[in-house]
Amino acid sequence: MEMQTDRRSRLLKILGATTALAGMAWPMLAAAQESAPAAAGDTSSGLTEIVVTATHKTESVQKVAISMLAIDPAKLEQHQVVSFADFANMLPSVSFSTLGPGRSQPFFRGITASGGAASTVGTYLNEIPITTAGRLPEVHIYDVERLEALSGPQGTLFGSSSMAGTIRIITNKAKLGVVEGGIDVQANKYGKGNAGGMIEGFINLPVTDKIAVRLVGFYRHDGGYINNPYATLTYQYTGYTTNNAAVAGKNYNPVDEYGTRATATIQASDDWTITPEFTYQYLDAKGSFNFDPRIGDLAVHDFRPTYDKDGWYQAALTVHGKIGDFDLVSATGYFNRKIRNASDYTYYSVTYDNLAKKDPVDYGVYSKFLDKNGNVIDPTQQYNSLIHQQKFTQEVRLSVPKSWPFDLTVGGFYQFQKAENNGDYYIQGLGQATGTGAWTGFSPAINTTLNPDVLYLVETDQHYKDGAAFAEGSINILSNLKATGGVRYYVSDNGTVGFGGEWKQARKAGCWNSDPTVIYGKFEGNPRLTCINTNTTFHQTGETHKLSLTWQAASDKMLYVTYSTGFRPGGGNRTPRPNYQADTLDNFEFGFKTRWGNNFRFNGAIYYEKWNNMQFGVVVPNTQGSTLTLNAGAARVYGTELDAEWRLGKLVLSASGAYNDAALSKDICNLDANNNYYTQLASCPNSADVAAPKGTRLPRQPRLKLQTTARYNFQVSGLESFVQGTMFYQTSSTSDVIALNDSLLGDTAGFASFDFSAGIKKDKWTAEAFIQNAFDERGILSKNTFCSIQLCANSSRSYPIKPQFFGIKLGYKY
Repeated sequence: MEMQTDRRSRLLKILGATTALAGMAWPMLAAAQESAPAAAGDTSSGLTEIVVTATHKTESVQKVAISMLAIDPAKLEQHQVVSFADFANMLPSVSFSTLGPGRSQPFFRGITASGGAASTVGTYLNEIPITTAGRLPEVHIYDVERLEALSGPQGTLFGSSSMAGTIRIITNKAKLGVVEGGIDVQANKYGKGNAGGMIEGFINLPVTDKIAVRLVGFYRHDGGYINNPYATLTYQYTGYTTNNAAVAGKNYNPVDEYGTRATATIQASDDWTITPEFTYQYLDAKGSFNFDPRIGDLAVHDFRPTYDKDGWYQAALTVHGKIGDFDLVSATGYFNRKIRNASDYTYYSVTYDNLAKKDPVDYGVYSKFLDKNGNVIDPTQQYNSLIHQQKFTQEVRLSVPKSWPFDLTVGGFYQFQKAENNGDYYIQGLGQATGTGAWTGFSPAINTTLNPDVLYLVETDQHYKDGAAFAEGSINILSNLKATGGVRYYVSDNGTVGFGGEWKQARKAGCWNSDPTVIYGKFEGNPRLTCINTNTTFHQTGETHKLSLTWQAASDKMLYVTYSTGFRPGGGNRTPRPNYQADTLDNFEFGFKTRWGNNFRFNGAIYYEKWNNMQFGVVVPNTQGSTLTLNAGAARVYGTELDAEWRLGKLVLSASGAYNDAALSKDICNLDANNNYYTQLASCPNSADVAAPKGTRLPRQPRLKLQTTARYNFQVSGLESFVQGTMFYQTSSTSDVIALNDSLLGDTAGFASFDFSAGIKKDKWTAEAFIQNAFDERGILSKNTFCSIQLCANSSRSYPIKPQFFGIKLGYKY
């Protein structure tokens, strides 16, 4: 009876949310039905038809039997979208965690990763995946054909790390026989922050009647809005006083970004088209993008330099052709990325200092260091990293002739990735120390090639190999009823080799000179990877699948039901624990896509998702921060997604929203006294062992997220003009799935923000003024800590939505 009551409650919640979301659209629907006859012959008031390739077929988004949101270039420009955070704001089922530009991780429908090395969301630049867990590359959104956000596992056509959803960024291709170009210039400013600006341009040139090239370039400078006022800090255990004079300043988080894209279209014959493309971007983001409310609004106390310098390029080659009447597509890509990152770790040092004050024997060795003269060395930690990522991708797809009585696409996928990770947690001058706490007579520094002052070193090489064979096809059961099915067989292979730890781990690994007469340079780990205490491998095979039925009730009204699955590969642990396996997602979805007359569109989906074998990360006590990834617990999601657009004369109204009730469907247990995990048990041994009980909300996902826009077009003195207003709204979200951690961090509150813009157009010229977050709402998207939450919660920081931001933009296109 209790289970039935719980199910009824969930059903009532999702039906209530669906009714509330539909409430945004029903008034539009009623008006659209009344005005449909008049509008039917008026194409100027009709909706824009968006053509997508989400299923690797070119078709209207209204004919695709999956829940997806496609954003065309007009809407991207209308909302001043240039970065990931900008377009994620427009996707109701997407939330994300981030530390700033180039350091984001998206989530779909509340499937929020709390462990594992791979992402739960796949991100593609055209045909090639650029997915990177925790560090999604910033693709500058300009001269883009469209964005596609595919909710839920696709089952067949997208594989590894597309478990919860897929984001596709489709750029404009070179056009044969067309000369066109454009330039856009913007000046902007954060309300209380600094000024910035941006210049963007493109040109399309025919080389011959069979070859054309398209070039894109941009430069962007954001002025910054986080303040780092002067401060001093006295460590309680060591008594050392430091200050941040070297890095203090106002608006100290500016961003500089520039890049280029070059593409060509080569019509080799009537049946063969070759499209090479090269994209390069460089990002230089300084300072912190999270703030500490305890210090002040949009303020922090950083004591060491913080920056992220991120350069990447992608070379891609896509070939479309025919073999007889069969369609062939080959997509080849190479991705190369280098990241230099520095972060202030002062509050990690403060945590160790506070622990040392209580327990100097165990923790003094991490906070008190003496130089040759017996003076205390400033214990403030700094983090530097150098990451080099490379990725090769090849996919081939073959589709049967369109004259056949069924559709079928078969293909193969291969991807090889490798990453070189170098992380130095260091204390300046540590290389000249003569002891640490109770340990004396030697320097605890791990002297690497690049840094002689390292306290804790991470240097690893990782490789990932993914292969797949897939097939998806559809057949008409009746003239208006179609069945679609697909399967994807995959193999995943990855491994990590390297070192992680401080001098004690180096000694255990046999890389520490035990000669008592040697004081300095005791680490014997140079050159790189000559000291190894991590060597993991992982291999797994499996399959995902999809089955759907589509009923075309009318030419402009379609209903579908879908069952699809997705997966995320497993991997190995750095600590001596078993490998963790792939986690999977089952999706049960009912959806509809409808148009009413020529001026109203109303789409939606209701779904239930089961997250099985969840990958979950825990920090193992007494291992200097080592994280253990386990398959722990399970979760479920009840949700609904709706979007609508109504064009009535000069007025355009649009709305989209999502309700997601994402929670654990099984307890997550604590580690036991021996740091072992109760993975084989159906439930935790007793209530004291429960870290997160069944029913706990998954973090970072608001239950309700909405966007509504009203745009009015009119003529003034022969100028095409517009005014536009947009509201973004979301409810509160939790910060961590573990009850204790969430109570320490606290939930993020719900908020609403408003954007406004107005502009004019004359021939080839456009001018626009805009203000985003007009009332400077301080909506918080996530909270972060420097170290484990239980130790560093009192120095946590909050990531806000973009503060008030306004500007003017001038454009010219020919």
